[in-house]
Amino acid sequence: MNDVLKKHNSLMERIVREHGTMIRNSVHKAMGNIPWAEDIVSEVHFAVFTTLRKLGDGWTPPRSFVRSVIQNKVNDFLWQKYWDSDDVEAFKKRQAEQARQREEAIACVHGLTQSEFKVFRLLGLGLTNQEIAESLFISPLTVRTHVKRIHAKCGIQGRAKLALTAYQACYRELGEGHEAGAGAGAGAGLPAPEAAMFARRGLLAQQAS
Repeated sequence: MNDVLKKHNSLMERIVREHGTMIRNSVHKAMGNIPWAEDIVSEVHFAVFTTLRKLGDGWTPPRSFVRSVIQNKVNDFLWQKYWDSDDVEAFKKRQAEQARQREEAIACVHGLTQSEFKVFRLLGLGLTNQEIAESLFISPLTVRTHVKRIHAKCGIQGRAKLALTAYQACYRELGEGHEAGAGAGAGAGLPAPEAAMFARRGLLAQQAS
């Protein structure tokens, strides 16, 4: 695992260790017992991760700052829930359809070439094309080509959606109660189910290469 992956996996690990319980409690308190709660937990984790990544290493945010990031993201989902309260069934169907599309996209990941997957996993860390190019020692043009092919193969439009899918595919285990694979560099010593959110074991062999 290169320095970029080590750095960002370390950040993920810190978020889970220091803020994982707060994220989970905030989601369940606001949304209640809904089938797609874990998807929302994952998206809130990703929102916190991308925010802290942008801030860099020079500043350790206070807990109140992270709480505000969490609350803002949860409020987005809460607003959507109550906006659609007049048509609950339509809301449920849309959430179920989004979950199905996400799973189909993640299933397509196994069809990526090794080079495409290396770009894909770095998209999940929120890296720009330039940062990916520097990390993989390839040109930005090559990165752009790979990104276009990944969009096509996964059937995903939009950089943000692709980055979230990459995060969920490479750094979050959808099934709870499983330990991250050996050598993943994330989740070690973390409480379940948070420890299960990193690095799907089926992709670890590609991630390590």
